[in-house]
Amino acid sequence: MSGMRLSGSKPGPSRRYPVSFALGGAQFSIPRPLVRGLILLVALGALYFIAGAGGKVDDTWSATSESERGRARESEGWSRFDGLSRLFGGGSGQRQPSSQAPIGRDKNGQIKLSPRPNTYRLDRPLPSSRTNPYHPGHSRVVIPNTNPVEYELRPLPSIEEAFAHLRPRLYDLKEKFPEIPREHDLNNPIHPPFLTPELMERYAHLGGEWDDKKKKWVEGGEKRYLFTTVCRQVTGMLADWFATWTVVVDFLGPESCVFALMEGPSDDGAGEIIAAAMKEHLLFLGVPPENLFIQTHMPAIDWENSHRIQTLADLRNAVMQPIYDSKYPGKSPDNKEWSAVLFYNDVYFGGRHFLEILHQHFFQDADMTCGWDHAGKWFYDGWVGRDMSGDLYTPFPVPKDQQEDPQRLFINHPATLERHTRVLPYQVFAGWNGMAVMNPVPFLPPYNVRFRRGVPRRPDQQPGEEECQASESSFISWDFWKYGFGRIAVVPGIHLTYGKDDSRVRGYVEYPLPDAQHSEKIEWVDEPPRKVRCQDWPDKPGKGHWAWDGTRWTDPPPLIILDPNGTEIASNRRG
Repeated sequence: MSGMRLSGSKPGPSRRYPVSFALGGAQFSIPRPLVRGLILLVALGALYFIAGAGGKVDDTWSATSESERGRARESEGWSRFDGLSRLFGGGSGQRQPSSQAPIGRDKNGQIKLSPRPNTYRLDRPLPSSRTNPYHPGHSRVVIPNTNPVEYELRPLPSIEEAFAHLRPRLYDLKEKFPEIPREHDLNNPIHPPFLTPELMERYAHLGGEWDDKKKKWVEGGEKRYLFTTVCRQVTGMLADWFATWTVVVDFLGPESCVFALMEGPSDDGAGEIIAAAMKEHLLFLGVPPENLFIQTHMPAIDWENSHRIQTLADLRNAVMQPIYDSKYPGKSPDNKEWSAVLFYNDVYFGGRHFLEILHQHFFQDADMTCGWDHAGKWFYDGWVGRDMSGDLYTPFPVPKDQQEDPQRLFINHPATLERHTRVLPYQVFAGWNGMAVMNPVPFLPPYNVRFRRGVPRRPDQQPGEEECQASESSFISWDFWKYGFGRIAVVPGIHLTYGKDDSRVRGYVEYPLPDAQHSEKIEWVDEPPRKVRCQDWPDKPGKGHWAWDGTRWTDPPPLIILDPNGTEIASNRRG
């Protein structure tokens, strides 16, 4: 090396003498132990990079960003020194295929492979029986030209037999009614028309309790569900709706399911399809005739001369009549206790959406359980939703210069945002969100909760002193809190959309991701927020009004305790 001269050529063991060198005319010396230490450090550094900087290598391409991968490494205990550990035989052994996937060999040392073709499925034919063969009831087929209607009774069909019966009927209806848009395939839903074995196990508790030894239902084990909606212009959704009804009835049992639907007015053939096929198909599945409340071709509404919120409340209350007005007061059509009400909007869904939201409702011991509806990337039901801070789930309206940015959620309640990000259910003050499961008790005496509009301002009240003029569905949450039913949950993994393309990319069911610090169970808060944001709807006729011109903050509802006769016996009313 130019300018450097090593010296130290005296005889004897070299370890006794330092290494000397001259640099720029100056003489330097370094003790030999220090030289050895420097060499060792260089060698260790080389080994570090040779071993690889990555701790977990699976040789698969990932679309995640580097920052996301970094967070994943931290959460998985990823370490840069895993590679060095493996080089010396430690660590997880991910790069030792023989320990991960040992190859079988015969006595001669030859690789032993399993026989092909695999004939396992020959001994396990496709299922031809029901999910639960012990469900009671009969399939019913209408006998033509009978008045009153008579039915031919048959054994309950399997789900395969049910779809085989449905497909030609829907095909014929599409050919019969030219108003049905050609792009709508009534026989091919977006969402899976079946349940996996794992999901059947997850949702088994929803179908009641069957004593296999005694071959009968456990006392109180039978469930009764009301599935209800008000809809119009839903032909594009009907492939998924029919598939969902089929999967749910097959799984829960036809006697457990009560259906109420009001349709109209529609010009896309929805009324014709529902009128011709829904009742017929549900009867074939085994749903009793007294469990079906179906009305189609409802008259058009004169919105310009109608109070929008009052009209929507009237429609929703009308389709809830199986709860409000039963042959057996407060009971199902066959005199059983109601288990839950599932109310859905005109959204896309599959059987998994219904069963997961029901599962979470009972698992969380909730009074009301909501999904998460989308309009593109945006949360849809923004006027209704209020988190436990009393504020909106997401700021609205969104300024034009922020409309390309990611959606901002729960800016005033970080704990809710944390659970939302982890797809864990969480408590809210109010929700609806395209689909809601509700405890039936508040709809029955002595509470008699109904969909409603806000109470109009009295003559003795100043503007802003009246009850918030909110959505009719908002008041379900409000009145639930008022009577002590404030366990209202959102299940963020139940994605619901209003458009077909949106449903294909966003409308799936996503399952919770709990860990040691974040339980799937909600820790319920018994107090509502101190104040609740109000966005008043103009209290006048017409549909095209705007609720976002002003904001006010209102007190939450008081807690009122009623006795069985409806008499108030306790309250925390102010004043």
